[in-house]
Amino acid sequence: MANTDLPNLDQATREAVAALVHRMRQRDEATDEDRPDIEPFALEYVMALRFRGWRPTPAQAAVSWGPLVGRGTDPERHADLLAEARIDCANAAAKLKADENERLP
Repeated sequence: MANTDLPNLDQATREAVAALVHRMRQRDEATDEDRPDIEPFALEYVMALRFRGWRPTPAQAAVSWGPLVGRGTDPERHADLLAEARIDCANAAAKLKADENERLP
C-alpha cells in the first residue's frame, strides 16, 4: 500500500503508516535469529512517534452537552411568535402587491 492509497488521512497519519509499514517489512524480511521480539519492536515505534510529537490523549466528547432538561421553546410562546410572523408576512405581501399595482398602468 502506497501513501496514495490513503487519500482521506492527514499527512502526519500517512507518514506514521508509511513508517510502520517500512519497519514491519524490515522485520518480516529478517531471518528468524535477526528478527526483533515484538514488544521491543512495538515500543521502538511508539517511542519514535513520541519523539515526533505524538502524545496520547484521553477520549472525550467533541462537544460537551449540557443538561437537556428545561430547554427548548415554550409551545404557547412559539405559537404566538408564529402567528405574529404570519401576520407580518401577510402585511408585507399586501404592501408589495399594492406597490406593484400602483406602478402598473
